[in-house]
Amino acid sequence: MKNRTTMTKILCSAIFVFSFFMTQTKAQNLELKARTGNVNSMYLLAEEYYKGIGRLQDYKQAFVWYKQAADKNNLEACYKTAAMYEEGKGCTQNYTNAFNYYLKAAERGHEASQLKAALMLDAGLGTKRSVSRAYIWYRICAEREEGLAQRRIADCYLTGEVVQEDWQEAVYWYEKAVNNNDTVAMAYLGYILSSNGAIAPDYERAYSLTQAALEKDIPMAHYVYALFLENGYQGEKNEKEALKYYKKASEGGILQAIEVMAIENYRKTRDISSILSLKTLSRSESYLIIAREYESGELIKKNVKKANDCYKQAAAMGNTEAQEYLESKKTSKKRR
Repeated sequence: MKNRTTMTKILCSAIFVFSFFMTQTKAQNLELKARTGNVNSMYLLAEEYYKGIGRLQDYKQAFVWYKQAADKNNLEACYKTAAMYEEGKGCTQNYTNAFNYYLKAAERGHEASQLKAALMLDAGLGTKRSVSRAYIWYRICAEREEGLAQRRIADCYLTGEVVQEDWQEAVYWYEKAVNNNDTVAMAYLGYILSSNGAIAPDYERAYSLTQAALEKDIPMAHYVYALFLENGYQGEKNEKEALKYYKKASEGGILQAIEVMAIENYRKTRDISSILSLKTLSRSESYLIIAREYESGELIKKNVKKANDCYKQAAAMGNTEAQEYLESKKTSKKRR
C-alpha cells in the first residue's frame, strides 16, 4: 500500500512537471511566432498578457502586442488597442489615438468599434464633435438592433438635430430601443406619449414606461413623473411633490425642468434672468412672465413690441391669461 502511494505521488509529480514544461514550451513558441511577425500570434500573446493566462498579467506588454497586431490590421486588436488608449490601461491615456483605432476597425466592419466611434463623435471625445457623422454610425448599429444606437437615432428625430424633426419616427426608434430594454428610451417615449404634441397622448402607457425608468433614476423620467403629479394624470394633483421631481430632472440637465425651476425662482425672488437666459422656452407661462415684464419695464427695459410678441406666443400655446389680454386689447381698440 505504501509503495502504491509513493508511486502515485511520483506519477503526479511527473505529470505536473510535464504539464509545466509543455505550457512553457507553448508560451515560448507563441512568443517566438509573435516576434517573427505572425499577426494572430501577436493578438493571442497580447490576450495572455492582458488576462494573465499562461504568464504573469502585464498590461504594458498586452498593449505592446495588441498595438503591433492592430497596426497589421487585426480588427479585434484595433478594438483592444483603442480601449486601452481610452482607459489609459498599460499606456498613457490618449482619446485621439483611441478614436483613430476604433474608426480603423469600424470602417472594416467591426461592430463594437462602430458603436464606440459613434459615441466618441457624438461626445467630441478624441475628435471634433460631429452629430451628423455619429448619426451615420448609429444608423448602421441601429439597423442591427443596438438599443443605444436606436435611442440616439430617436433623439435626433425628437429634437430635429441632423434630421428633420419627426415625432412619428422618434416613436418608431424609441419603441425599438425599449424592446432592447433601454431604460432611457423608456423615459423619452413616456415623455412623447404624455405630451400634447404630434402624437396622441397615451397616459397609461407613458406612466408605465416612466415607472420603469424611475427605478434607474433617469432624469427624463423624473420630469415626466413631475408632469403627471402637476396635472393629476393617473392620480390626484400634487404640485409640491411635482416640484421635487422637477428639481431632480433639472439637476440631471433636462431643459424643460430647468425652465420650470427658473419660473419657480422668479415667483420667489422676482429674478427674471434665469428665464431670459434659456435658449428655448416650452411653457406658455414663461412667455407670459416675459411679456408682462416687457410691458411694465420694471425688471427689464420696456418694449411694447416684444411684450405683444410674447403675449401672442403664450396665447398660441393655449395660455388663457394671454388670450384674455389680447382679446381685451382688441375690444379696447374697437371702442376707440
